[in-house]
Amino acid sequence: MQALRHETHAKPRALSILARSLFRQMRDQGYSTEQIIGLSSELLELVSKDLRSGEESALAAAE
Repeated sequence: MQALRHETHAKPRALSILARSLFRQMRDQGYSTEQIIGLSSELLELVSKDLRSGEESALAAAE
């Protein structure tokens, strides 16, 4: 996963392409704007939890 994070950091355009592709696929499959926003919110929550978990691990290691 770390390699993927590094690679996407180096290629921000790839993230934009992925986002547009996912958005188009969801719209083509009939998802509403509200459902797409809901997915976005869930993804942000997962990222937030991951970041918090990483911070807790770093704090525990420092002790």
